[in-house]
This record gives sequence, structure tokens and C-alpha cells, in this order.
Amino acid sequence: MMTTADRLFSYFPLLMTMLSLAGLGVFGRWPSIWTASLLLFTVYFVPPIVQRVMLRWSALKQGVNQIDGRTFSPWLATHHIQAMYDALPYLESLLRIFPGFYSMWLRMWGSRIGYGVEWPVRMDVLDRSLMDIGNRVVFSREVELAAHVRKKTDGGRQRVLVRGVRIGNYAFLGAGSRIGAGASVPSNASVPEMAIVGVNEVFGDAVRHHEQAEAEFG
Repeated sequence: MMTTADRLFSYFPLLMTMLSLAGLGVFGRWPSIWTASLLLFTVYFVPPIVQRVMLRWSALKQGVNQIDGRTFSPWLATHHIQAMYDALPYLESLLRIFPGFYSMWLRMWGSRIGYGVEWPVRMDVLDRSLMDIGNRVVFSREVELAAHVRKKTDGGRQRVLVRGVRIGNYAFLGAGSRIGAGASVPSNASVPEMAIVGVNEVFGDAVRHHEQAEAEFG
């Protein structure tokens, strides 16, 4: 079951595709710095602006959220708003080519990003407004940062645990490592390649927090 607002936001990727194609058509017919700026504004600025406005109207609460109930789900709306970049990952990859551009873009979404962060061209950042990344952090290729995890309960209802990802100053994340919702990487830590820092887990701690996550889902 989806609310009317949830259903409307589910069409956001289609709307963005149409706007982007229209902007590309305008640029193709009248190539200029103004039409190029219009196209770039549509692709890179409209989605974060829409999300910031939407979250002003209905704040995203961290914790367990139900996404198939009778109330509007802010997280599900943000999922639809960001869907275009998941479908076309090269759009984000282009930003990582230019030093500082990608960090500024994530700040537009609402994330806290320090200075001197090194981004590889190929990696995945989900929940672009829920990252808290310190100074001089180094990411290797194909790292995944995800601030949510979905689960279907015994009653058939869908829930999502939403919790920000924190990475301390001067941390290093090896190739293919995955950082989950609520996970934390301390300052100066070095995460090995292909390692998984799971839900609510602090890298380097002996105690795992998967049971805590399960308890939150209920």
C-alpha cells in the first residue's frame, strides 16, 4: 500500500528523465553556455533541491521506518528522488573526476563532508544526505556506503532501518569494502579490501551489533 504522496514521488525518476532529455534537446539545437548550464542544473541541482524542500515539509527520522503503511514515508521519497543516479552511475562518476566537486555535491544533499576527501571514480554512495565523513578520508574503488537496510517482517510488512554512516578523519577504506547503516569507522582506521562493517557496527570492535539491529526491526 502506498500513499498518494508516495505514489507521486515514485514518478520522479520518469519526470527527471523527461526534463533531462528536454534539456539535452535544447542544448543540441542551441548549443551555448546557457543551455549547457540549464542541462547541468536539471541533472545535478534539481534532485537535491527537491529533496531538501521535501524534508523540510516531512523530516526524515532515523531509526526504523515502515514503508508500506498508510502514512507518507520520507525515506521512500528520497529513494525515488535519487533513483536516477543509481540507474545511471556515470553521472556521479563524472563529478568524482574533478577534485572537490563530488564533496560539494554531497553537501548539497545535506551530508557532512570534510576537506581533502579522495573519491575513486567507481564507488556507490546511497542515501546521499546521511553521510558524515571526516577530513582526508581515502576511498578505494568500488566501496559501498549505504545508510539503510530493508527487511520484510513475518507479517509481510516492509520496514527500513535508516541510520547515518560515520567515517572519521584520515580513515582508509580498501577496495570493495561495504559500510552499512549506522556503521562507524574511527579516525585513522584502515578498513581492509572486501571487508564489511555491518549494521550498527563500529569497525575494530569485537562486539557485533547485528542483534541490536534485529531487535529494532521488531
